[in-house]
Amino acid sequence: MNQRNIAFKILYEILVKKGYSNIVLNKYLNNDGIEDVEKSFIKEIVFGTIERKYTLDRIIDYCSTKDIKKIDDKVLIMLEMGLFQLMYMDKVPDYAAINESVNLTKEHVGKYASKFVNAVLRSYLRNSMKIKFLQPNENLIEYLSFKYSFPEWIVKRLLNNYDRDATESILESLNGKPEISIRLNTLKIDGKNFEKKLNDRGLKYKKGMYNNDAYYIDLKNITNDEIYKEGLIQVQDEGAMIISRVLSPKPGDMVIDVCSAPGGKTTHLSQLMNNKGKIVAFDVYEHKIDLIKRNCRRLGVDNVDAFVFDSTKVNSEYIDKADKVLADVPCSGIGIIRKKPDIKLKNYTKKDFDELNNIQYRILSSSSKYVKKGGYILYSTCTIGKEENINIVDKFLNENKEFKIADIRPFLPQNLVHFVDDKGCIQLLPNLNNTDGFFICKLQRNI
Repeated sequence: MNQRNIAFKILYEILVKKGYSNIVLNKYLNNDGIEDVEKSFIKEIVFGTIERKYTLDRIIDYCSTKDIKKIDDKVLIMLEMGLFQLMYMDKVPDYAAINESVNLTKEHVGKYASKFVNAVLRSYLRNSMKIKFLQPNENLIEYLSFKYSFPEWIVKRLLNNYDRDATESILESLNGKPEISIRLNTLKIDGKNFEKKLNDRGLKYKKGMYNNDAYYIDLKNITNDEIYKEGLIQVQDEGAMIISRVLSPKPGDMVIDVCSAPGGKTTHLSQLMNNKGKIVAFDVYEHKIDLIKRNCRRLGVDNVDAFVFDSTKVNSEYIDKADKVLADVPCSGIGIIRKKPDIKLKNYTKKDFDELNNIQYRILSSSSKYVKKGGYILYSTCTIGKEENINIVDKFLNENKEFKIADIRPFLPQNLVHFVDDKGCIQLLPNLNNTDGFFICKLQRNI
């Protein structure tokens, strides 16, 4: 099947039918008949079109004789795909990008629509140097939204937390293509034997920047590789590994992970505990509990008890029982856009943020009830901005005087210590730390 045809079908399911990108991609790409190089091409078009959709749509609207809101969904996706190839894929000749888009449109929509696609894409080629949009001194938010292809709610949030230069740097980094890090599962193999295994296979690799168990390996399809299937590794961002490291559970501890799915941090906590002690893992969806259990079985983790529970509520069975609690709460996800560009497709309103902040606070507040005297709870998100991070912590501390912010510096690698802020928390950023954008704050219950 034509690679662009597959890319179109994937984009249609994501953009129109509102499917989750990872699920839709797996549906179409878990096919032995598609070569790795073809999968890479398909992913580049899919993720690139989503990542640059805001900018692509502005240009389409400029080049089209028809209002973009009146363009058929399928035709708009053809235009976005074609324009993405023209603007951002240097290895694709202009004629190929246009001809393939025209042929796809003819196949899926009809001849008349294909002529429209041809006209819009050729209009862009003729007029690309003439297209002028707002300058930063006219409307900074619109300018940055167009330049970096981000919805205005993300640009506004970043500008509310950083100056213009820092905001631009973050936006640019969020459009980058990150290296995929993996966590070595030391419950099954140590670093020396793992590296020997990689060397024997002739695989290129490098160690992590912040974690001894982190590796970057030159593998095209990690989750289909034998080292993954054997449970020797877990795909995990180095920033996420820092979270478990800062919580620092010990063998024998009682630990509760209140928003556990898909289980990356849960299984890392078990690894740090040497599979000893107990971890209770909550999630609100049954299918996500199944995912946690599958990951535990693959990795040889057997000290995790995972079950469905809504962590905005208090589970009375565990009050005052936990040495350590992890509250990695739901968030807007700005910090992981490099890996999940479809986050850009969301349109958060003030009401949405108010509801999200309420959930975040309720989870932190409810989960704090599980902490023993002298114990710890770690609050984390994969987003950027005080609104979902330190503001939630400050509100909690104002209403729970028995807690205080704990010193996390002893648990950080030396090259991250100076990023700890005046309050004792850390905001990891892709432009500064080359990790996903995680916020981390550790709180201790007073003895």
